[in-house]
Amino acid sequence: MKNFFRNDKTYKNNLNQYDIKDGLLALCLFGIFIFMYSILAVVDMKVKYIKDNFVIVGCILNCLLVLITILFVKLRKQSLDTIGLYNGKWKKSFCIGTLFAGILFFNNCGSYLLQGKELININRIFTYVIEFFFVALCEEVVFRGYISTRIYGIMKRQWLSIVVTGLLFVIMHFPYRMIVSGMSLKEFTANNIFWFIDLFVTHTILNFIYAKTNSLYGAIIPHWVSNLAFNIVIK
Repeated sequence: MKNFFRNDKTYKNNLNQYDIKDGLLALCLFGIFIFMYSILAVVDMKVKYIKDNFVIVGCILNCLLVLITILFVKLRKQSLDTIGLYNGKWKKSFCIGTLFAGILFFNNCGSYLLQGKELININRIFTYVIEFFFVALCEEVVFRGYISTRIYGIMKRQWLSIVVTGLLFVIMHFPYRMIVSGMSLKEFTANNIFWFIDLFVTHTILNFIYAKTNSLYGAIIPHWVSNLAFNIVIK
């Protein structure tokens, strides 16, 4: 049982090298993420070109956030394996992630199809495949790959780092959706409490996969599949 919860050795060694500077950079990256998505929400509401080309703009924004994260890594003279994008037990990560993705696909899509629900237009599904891949890539690199590890430099307790990053991951979803929906903080929170719990639990599981393998593939795949599956069924 201890081996089941034991971190990958390289992952553990990487955690121990982070200090308060890394933790502050993690909080800075979170601020950049919130700011950029808030701006995206505002322009999406007011600029027709952005609304008409939202998938392209969103993919560009997510790629930019990944590049900023890599820049932060390089500024601290760290390697890409410290954010799960290089080396690591990628085969094990891929297998675990694929299994979890299958469970999420059935829960978010397959179960509805068994109830007689229908899929959305095939062209829209193709668009979602691309859109949600970049969303998953960005959020995993930023939150699981960078923030959840670097913030350890401030707290020095892995469980606390996971909890705090989970809360940040939930909070990250507030600005864009609140602005687009026109809801107040109170309304948005009250209407989405179970979704927030789901986000936090999912974060914890994805973080566990990453910590076990030091590879983000097992987190990116189920994140991608979960978002895709939830949105391709007409509920």
